[in-house]
Amino acid sequence: MTSLGQIIENDSTISCIANWKKGEEQVIIISRKKESYNLGKLTSTFSFSYEAHISVLDSAKDGYTIQWVFHLPAFLKVLNPKLAASMPVYEGLKMIFNTTKTGSFKELLNWEEVRDAYVAMMELSLPKNMSDSTKEAINNSINLFNSREMTESALIKEIQLYHSPYGGIFTTNGISAVTSISSPFGGEEFPATVTLKITENNPSLKYYKANFTQEIDKVNAKTMLDTLLKKMNMPSDSADIRSNDLLSSIEIKDQNDYIITKSTGWIEKLNHKRIGAAAEMKQVEELTFVIKKK
Repeated sequence: MTSLGQIIENDSTISCIANWKKGEEQVIIISRKKESYNLGKLTSTFSFSYEAHISVLDSAKDGYTIQWVFHLPAFLKVLNPKLAASMPVYEGLKMIFNTTKTGSFKELLNWEEVRDAYVAMMELSLPKNMSDSTKEAINNSINLFNSREMTESALIKEIQLYHSPYGGIFTTNGISAVTSISSPFGGEEFPATVTLKITENNPSLKYYKANFTQEIDKVNAKTMLDTLLKKMNMPSDSADIRSNDLLSSIEIKDQNDYIITKSTGWIEKLNHKRIGAAAEMKQVEELTFVIKKK
């Protein structure tokens, strides 16, 4: 793995492969931002920053064991000493997981501990006097995470994002594939396309830049919607107009931009942006990961 899977230094193909050693440590600064729009006007915004302290607990032939620990920035704890107690997820939560030998996420080992931390943080934010129906709804929501799979898919987004390119192949021309993306209406997912591409790979530099994009495939999505509307006994002409109206207002897109160190495979910087829009509503979520310089 000394070449990180890059077949030839000047070739147009790079495999994103980890080359970590047991005992390595990194600190990543994570910044989150979410904006909501209605009819093109900004209606709400939220931003928050914290740190992930990363340790390579083990390095074996079949993969790595990694630990992430979230911490609030020191200055934030000084300004608001009670904040850490109200946010147990972001101050001291350990997430221990296995990866494949390329660095791709495999399994969250302490998923119950992670789930319990999120549940505890949610309970701290709840009002003391709740109706029985509200309590029942909350308990039903908590029960959704009584499995490793649900905890992995919903509660460790940062880890899933950071490890998503590992094991993937990037080329200067871009590699595209067919996939699916969640629908803003729920239910069946929409067809989508995903592209992996090298955006900068100068042999004299210690890093390369790569890009991942995923967005709805409106051509195939229209076929799916037409079929669905016809099953609802809508006339063909009306179904065609209705599906066109729906798709013209929908925007679903993910974009990840990476700066990756060639010798180690560590992602020095990751910018993630998700855009979801339907009708008059639009939401933009951004996460930025930057390795803290030692």
